[in-house]
Amino acid sequence: MAVPGEVRFDRCVFVNCPFDSAYKPLLHAILFAIHDCGYIARSALEATGAAELRLDKIVRIIRESRWSVHDISRVEVDPDNPLPRFNMPFECGLALGAQRFGTARDRRRDFLILTGARHQDKLTLSDLAGQDAAYHANVPERAIDAMRAFLASKSRSQVRGGSAIKARYARFRGELPRLAAALEIGEQEILSFDYLPDWLRVMSAWLVQSGPRPG
Repeated sequence: MAVPGEVRFDRCVFVNCPFDSAYKPLLHAILFAIHDCGYIARSALEATGAAELRLDKIVRIIRESRWSVHDISRVEVDPDNPLPRFNMPFECGLALGAQRFGTARDRRRDFLILTGARHQDKLTLSDLAGQDAAYHANVPERAIDAMRAFLASKSRSQVRGGSAIKARYARFRGELPRLAAALEIGEQEILSFDYLPDWLRVMSAWLVQSGPRPG
């Protein structure tokens, strides 16, 4: 889904979220909603290799993306790790810094804050007081609604309603085993983080074949 220059900047959405097995249903739903709304999802998992340091890659993707979504619902400790995870707030800070201290183009940036529960952001990232965060309660359908509301307010063209996007996502997930098998990829493989680029390609092709966006 390559698009050139300024058009690409206006269409790219940097996705800053946890990469753990429990979050995968939310991530896949968010990615689908972004693309169904006519945008391009970007994340640190889109390319692998040692040629580019992870932080450099994240900074590059943020620079190339006018929009971003930051899920700060996973900063708490868990039984396997007694320390909180700061990657998501850190990357949120990078995006906010690009907006505040960058060029005139950078000041056109905007971002969505996602949380797992109401007012969680007020406790874990109180410096963002005044920002309207959306909460998903760890339910993929709610994440789709939040993503759709944010992008619809930015889009220059009509986007589908949340109910339609959720119905389309359910159809896509129902067809995913067949689509993956056609590529000789197992369903569990294509749902893993290692296969995210494959999942995105399959999803993008399905969206094209499923018909144009409204309007």
